[in-house]
Amino acid sequence: MKSFVVFAVVIVSCVAQRSPYAGRLPIGFLTTAGLGNRFGDDVGTSTTIRLPLEALGDVELVRRLSKLPVDNQPFWLLNWKALEENRNRPQTYPQRGNSFIDDTFNANSLQLNNFQGFEKK
Repeated sequence: MKSFVVFAVVIVSCVAQRSPYAGRLPIGFLTTAGLGNRFGDDVGTSTTIRLPLEALGDVELVRRLSKLPVDNQPFWLLNWKALEENRNRPQTYPQRGNSFIDDTFNANSLQLNNFQGFEKK
């Protein structure tokens, strides 16, 4: 009888870990067709041209202002170009080693990974 009570307490405590409001099935992303092909178009992906907010969607305005000398271009266009360049090529920094991990540990794990068929890239 005591073992049954202990077993029941263990089962109840395990079941109580998940809220009944969360449901029983795992929650994940739905696997549906992409939005680009919802009308049956097989054209491929088409993206819009990135424009500064101040251009109000006018591509010709951006093209005309880009042809002007840099001294005559508006600040919002120069600022937008600099921000786009930074977004496309973000500045990266080399990663330093961890001072809390011993070098012998790193060497041993590297040898173990090579032994198992993993290579360091």
